Amino acid sequence: MASIELTSAGRGYRRSSDLQRDFDAAAAVLRTIHAPANKSRTDSGVPINVVLEGGGVKGIALVGALLVLEEAGFSVERVAGTSAGAVVGSITAALRQSGSDLVPLVGYLRSLEFHKFMPEGRLHELLDHTGGRLAGLVADAAHLTNREGLYSGEYLESWLRPIFTGLGISTFADLRIEPDLPASAARASRLLVFVSDITRGRLTRLPAEYPLYGLDADEQDPVRAVHASMAIPFFFEPVHVTAEEATMHVEIPGSGTTAVHFAGGRHTWVDGALLAKYPIHSFDPSSPEYSPHPTVGIKLSRFQTEYAPEGSHRSALAIAVHCLKTLVSEWDALTSHVAVAHRTIFVDGAVVGATDFDLSEHQEDELFLAGVGAATQYVIDVAASGGIPAA
Repeated sequence: MASIELTSAGRGYRRSSDLQRDFDAAAAVLRTIHAPANKSRTDSGVPINVVLEGGGVKGIALVGALLVLEEAGFSVERVAGTSAGAVVGSITAALRQSGSDLVPLVGYLRSLEFHKFMPEGRLHELLDHTGGRLAGLVADAAHLTNREGLYSGEYLESWLRPIFTGLGISTFADLRIEPDLPASAARASRLLVFVSDITRGRLTRLPAEYPLYGLDADEQDPVRAVHASMAIPFFFEPVHVTAEEATMHVEIPGSGTTAVHFAGGRHTWVDGALLAKYPIHSFDPSSPEYSPHPTVGIKLSRFQTEYAPEGSHRSALAIAVHCLKTLVSEWDALTSHVAVAHRTIFVDGAVVGATDFDLSEHQEDELFLAGVGAATQYVIDVAASGGIPAA
């Protein structure tokens, strides 16, 4: 957006005077519409929930959008995220829990050295490959027959853990917004992280579903959960969890309750984007994590209006690669657009791919400004339409 530019001051961006005037007017309208009944809550802004889509290295775009929402007068009460959304969302939750604004997000994400995720190898080339010239990639592919991924993913933890420690967060207990409830209780945690459990073949919501593994949510490490949510198959080794036996009682209409047994043992967690790239319904009335505050989602993709014709894939490996891409991309895009476009900020992150770990500083700047621009326009548009719609 030509009327927004980078700056070293404040939130890191500056709008033209005309655009700033339009934004300020729209933000004032939204604050009036969504002002909480309990006026004492307005000191820290109008509370909203935020849902952040996964998108690999595009997380800096989420930061730009979040800063705009805060500038508009909104305060993130709860945040849900998958993959890159879990990374940014976890720091957002930690900052809010510590009483800070979100401005430090910029510095944190700028300090992330993407090339350290993949210090060697060429798996990104393999995943981008569509068939035909695989000879030069055989070594990397063979490597996968002996390991669970080309890279450990431990760099993410070594980068994220000091941030959490500095903000006073060590377990999910430190992220509770209902201090009298355990972290696993519905609506108790400020952070909701999604991982794909490929042992049980199900989506897992953390910290809410730690009891299904016989684990005390209050004692679990949110950094490890975020690592699991970011563990892209083939790229990174998964996160393994040693579970204890657990039995849960589930209500069956007309039949009372029935016991569901979960076996203990070693479970494997990978990228939550396999099953929930954009969990926009996380805080809706139908969810156990229901929250009465408006929910705004941020997607790291434009509102798609055209689809290219299908191409042919000339090998089983190429088909496997495209199956993975389908799982972690926009297979449900049309449904999502129709149902939730009215409460979604669409950030066009086409300047880079989700697995372009050699991201340049210029590309980071483009993504950041894309997030700022998309959220600015969203605030203006949603104010004109009467406010953020309910679920």
